[in-house]
Amino acid sequence: MLYGDILRRNAIRYPHHTALLMVDDSGSRTYAELHERAMRLANGLTGIAAHGDRIGILSENSLEYVEAYYGVPSAGMALTMLNYRLHPKEWVWILNNAGAKVLLVAQPFLAAIADHRDELASVEHIIVIGEPVPGFRSYEDLLGAASAATPDVRVGEEDVAWLLYTSGTTGFPKGAQLTHRNLNVALIQSALAYDPTPRTTFLNAMPLCHVAGYLVPVHQFHGGSVLMMSGWDPERWMRIVQDHRVTSGGFAPTMMSMLLAHPKIDGYDLSSLEWMGYGASKIPPEVLRQTIERFGPVVYAGMGMTELGGNMLTLDKQAHIRAANGEEHLLDAVGKPMSLVDVRVVRPDGEDCDLGEIGEIVVRGDQVTTGYWGDPKATEAAFGGGWFHTGDLARRDEEGFLYIVDRLKDMIISGGENVYSSEVENALYEHPAVAEAAVIGLPDPVWGEKVAAVVVPKDGHEITAEDVVAQSRSRLASYKQPRAVYFVDALPKTVSGKIRKNELREQFVAGH
Repeated sequence: MLYGDILRRNAIRYPHHTALLMVDDSGSRTYAELHERAMRLANGLTGIAAHGDRIGILSENSLEYVEAYYGVPSAGMALTMLNYRLHPKEWVWILNNAGAKVLLVAQPFLAAIADHRDELASVEHIIVIGEPVPGFRSYEDLLGAASAATPDVRVGEEDVAWLLYTSGTTGFPKGAQLTHRNLNVALIQSALAYDPTPRTTFLNAMPLCHVAGYLVPVHQFHGGSVLMMSGWDPERWMRIVQDHRVTSGGFAPTMMSMLLAHPKIDGYDLSSLEWMGYGASKIPPEVLRQTIERFGPVVYAGMGMTELGGNMLTLDKQAHIRAANGEEHLLDAVGKPMSLVDVRVVRPDGEDCDLGEIGEIVVRGDQVTTGYWGDPKATEAAFGGGWFHTGDLARRDEEGFLYIVDRLKDMIISGGENVYSSEVENALYEHPAVAEAAVIGLPDPVWGEKVAAVVVPKDGHEITAEDVVAQSRSRLASYKQPRAVYFVDALPKTVSGKIRKNELREQFVAGH
């Protein structure tokens, strides 16, 4: 089974059903139209690139992006996604690292990348999405000159379909190779867990350049409709839900916090929502508690990563209902393993941890990346013992729920004691004046590392460093309490909403 087969079958079963709608009025696609244009893209690319070539794409969310999701792999090529928020030098590095032959670029980003054209070692063709630009071939011209038939190329399940670069929160990004099989298995098990139907209307606010974009084909799995917005605006999101009777939405925890804090949250009819999924990073329990109180038993979670092509753990609606009914320990859980993946929690020696013992999550299954592009050392390091090492530290309870306590590289060792940043952050989030918090370790001549809290106050609230320390003192052991507190207007984040703790460490070590 190839990645484009789902779209092909839906074009037969639901030809006139809306597959995709841009809520900024830039257009829509039925399943028949989306499939036809994806095939035209595939055939157009076969005229300028070869089987196995990497095809870069630089754009915000758009109809053409989803066409590339399906069309590039259907040509036997690997769609290489560029985070539009990166610096042009970073785009150049990724394109050169991938050896991309073709770049599909949205017109607003053309000037920035064109300034670095001489630095692109492998790119032979730049195709512009949007208004035609003199000197460059347009996307519409490429499709208009191509056939809508299935491409006459041999594509296999083990061919790389997507080349997704990690967010780089702990260092320079690596290109995770995701094959047709990887993506299909991730897609199928999420469809089994979340049960999208032809009547599903999913509002996607997550960036398509991130692995969370796989939720688009998940909700198209059984012929559902996907609405897309570019950029996150809580009030605009609520208006779209109301006007289009949206049934499903996806969030990063930061987006959920902004939605809950919006003064007009009770001013829109959001009763059509049946599913509200969150992921990309661990959600603070207080934010999750407020979400359940506001929206009821419609909340679920997925936990995955770039290298898995989607989610591997899910915390279903029933678990959230239990949490709302008093089993508050489940507010800290990230879920149980999904149906097509094996998940263990292991010690450094590779042996399984006892229940409640903290270890690293390792994963095995057909959704797991085949390795990092051009980086055999990183691939070997990630697959120690034949299992993929996620870098997430967690514990498992007697029911099989997993609880993430930290990233392995974010754990703080102070005076020989392990401090898990998420535990401290959860305590700080309970303070009514804290909008966001990130806990990091900074060098200390006595303790090795000291716990430092970086806090974003809520608008209209005042909070001091003494307040932050007092908040932690009432809940945590002394060695876990912040020894330094910094206040900022905003935390640096990836495009998916993950906090860039490496940047915070660099910033505050320099000013330390």
